[in-house]
Amino acid sequence: MFEKLGIVTNIWAEEVENGARFDELMVEFGANGFKDMEVREGDYLRNSEFGELVQQVEAAMSEYTDAEFKAICDAVWSGQDHQTKHPTLFEEVTSFAEKASGLTLSYAMSHPWLSSPNNRETDTQQIISAKKLAYLLCPARPRLRLVDLDSEGDIDESAAVANLKHYDRLLPDYPMIFAVENARQTATLTLKLAVAGSVKLTYDETNTYRADGTTVNSPDDFWNAVEMTDLTSVHFKQKTETGVLSEVCDGFVDFRAIVERLKTQNYTGDLLLENTPTAHSLQDALRSREYLLNC
Repeated sequence: MFEKLGIVTNIWAEEVENGARFDELMVEFGANGFKDMEVREGDYLRNSEFGELVQQVEAAMSEYTDAEFKAICDAVWSGQDHQTKHPTLFEEVTSFAEKASGLTLSYAMSHPWLSSPNNRETDTQQIISAKKLAYLLCPARPRLRLVDLDSEGDIDESAAVANLKHYDRLLPDYPMIFAVENARQTATLTLKLAVAGSVKLTYDETNTYRADGTTVNSPDDFWNAVEMTDLTSVHFKQKTETGVLSEVCDGFVDFRAIVERLKTQNYTGDLLLENTPTAHSLQDALRSREYLLNC
């Protein structure tokens, strides 16, 4: 199962902030067998050379219809000739796509989907832009994941479900897996809202653990409620009383129990590693994969 382990790119944050190139890390990890990569939004990404490219693409989006932008994305990844208003920009995008050949890239960002937006139009445009970026990263299997790190306390469940249904309907001609992740809220509540909103769930069991090792919801409660068809991805990182670790090893999370659940229920989604960033993320990832393989 863990032979196909992938990664979330925020594990590169320290290296990127110290000058490492995003695309070179991508190629290096791909060469070491980490083929699934979730491109996680964040300051580290925006400050990288790839982040600058992403921002240029975002600025150019408004000059193309939805259909035109989709056609450009398809052409970039299929190696077809394409006409654009920004030839130099999309030559850079094509070069990046060539380096990412053989990889499956998805896109993830923080977004307060659990709360009613202050400005519906601005909120809608943010999701449209994110969906287009997700499609640009992998037209063959585009996926956008949202994680809400802002909404706390009592949640207006009807508003959250309405948000998900609205987001899911945007850009209907862009086929896409749309997902949310459990973060500050319990995994069982996030699952309930995802199912009601007709979107998928990314599950991270580490997020259910408090600093003292107690849980905000029982993992058994989640696993007894979830269907494998509800899941698109499962994230792996370890936590102890010192916090989230830089590699997977023994700690609060029982990875063997998770593996058994996934294998017996025929899980088919991806598995992504999300360690705390260090200056040697590849070595951390390789040791983490070896540990998980032994599970």
